[in-house]
Amino acid sequence: MSSHIVSVIHDPCLVYPEAGEYYSPDQAFPDYRFGHVAERPNPVYAAVRQCLADARLDEENFGKGTWNPFRKYVKPGQNVFLLCNFVKQNIAANPQLLDAKCTHASVIRPLIDYVLLALAGTGSVSFGNAPLQSADWTRVTQETGAQHLSDFYTRFLKTDVSVHLVDLRQHIVRRNPLGGVEPLCHRDETEACIPVDLGPDSLLDELYLQDRSPKFRVLDYDYRRTERCHGRAKHVFLMSRHILQSDAIINVPKLKTHEKVGFTCGIKGCVGAVGHKDSLAHHRYGPPHSGGDEYPDHLSFLRPLSYLHDTTYSRPPSRGQKALHLLNYWSRVAVRRFTRSLSGSWPGNDTCWRMAVDLARILEYAGPDGNLKSQKQRSHIMLTDGIVSGEGDGPLSPVPVHLGYLNFSDNVVAGDYVNCLAMGFSPEELPIIREAFHLDKYRLAEITPSDIEVRLNGQTVATSALSSAIGKRFVPPREWRGHV
Repeated sequence: MSSHIVSVIHDPCLVYPEAGEYYSPDQAFPDYRFGHVAERPNPVYAAVRQCLADARLDEENFGKGTWNPFRKYVKPGQNVFLLCNFVKQNIAANPQLLDAKCTHASVIRPLIDYVLLALAGTGSVSFGNAPLQSADWTRVTQETGAQHLSDFYTRFLKTDVSVHLVDLRQHIVRRNPLGGVEPLCHRDETEACIPVDLGPDSLLDELYLQDRSPKFRVLDYDYRRTERCHGRAKHVFLMSRHILQSDAIINVPKLKTHEKVGFTCGIKGCVGAVGHKDSLAHHRYGPPHSGGDEYPDHLSFLRPLSYLHDTTYSRPPSRGQKALHLLNYWSRVAVRRFTRSLSGSWPGNDTCWRMAVDLARILEYAGPDGNLKSQKQRSHIMLTDGIVSGEGDGPLSPVPVHLGYLNFSDNVVAGDYVNCLAMGFSPEELPIIREAFHLDKYRLAEITPSDIEVRLNGQTVATSALSSAIGKRFVPPREWRGHV
């Protein structure tokens, strides 16, 4: 089997450009089609361009005006979706805390430019995702620069191709500082979602035993809806129409840790393609001795907290429910002071990684009607933003790491494997990576780890040497220390 190239740029001096010039390049490259050139330095645009070139994309034309790096993946007239990570707005004064958890617009800008080049004047481009239900979309898109990017294309794009910034959520709430929840929007799933049923082929189906059925849960949602989406040989995910009606997906995740699966990049980022997140399965109710993986057996005394959560989110709106929301919220805040093993945030979670891998399979094999096909229905490529990365208690509260890192791969599993190594983690210790190489149906990778060729700053390096070459070992989430 031929090798599979994963291109990595690592430059500790690489920093995000200042806002205000639409994240345009600071030089007019031969392949650049817009007249707007930034007056201030923008090293990120050039670094993304070089990362694509190092992957040998359209190699014979690099350096010419005809260079078209996405020629293989995007055709004129197609619909393209850039799946970003805009998980939540900043809640602190330090802007690097946002950079550690959200995709930066300066990384997205060159990707959209090259998509437009490949579309050759016909088709459409959308970018966005489904962040947390309580995320402030206006704030997070302003703080990441995404809205500034959208403004650029509105002003400067002179073709029939449209570029849209899209919030994929169909259920939105406002959470106040005291923990109270106010519903803002809830759309019926038939409006903007397409149900996809993996049936017995779902990795979640392996969790059904003869004498026991799992009780799947998602934090901050009504468990009854979740349980209606899942059963033996039935696993329905409510996917955004924007995603399934696209011809190509460019995954643009943030490099960071994750309390439920160890780390999050391309595969886990597929959760952002789900319009109604109460169809997900983040963990199973209760401790392992009763069939759950919400927390370890020695924390079984937390079971009343699980019951309180279910009661809170299954009650109709009322004064009593508002009181339950406050009690649920502050109880969890108190418990997390001594353990973060809540809601499946520990290495014993055997549910969340399965769900994420299922979603990655759906993105590649589900047709626009939601039916799964035997052949891949769209290209799915990935460029990871790790210029500022996140370690520790990600994905929502990571500690910023200025790494100066980018990674391009046209296979999400290979890209995540290399991302994992770059963080100093062992992919074999993370089921979300290890098991993604061994699927019997709706396969994500026709390669093995030994088939991956890593090109670091244009030079081939052994995968075993990547971690030492990067020179940074990420601190895992608290409950994962000693496990990865």
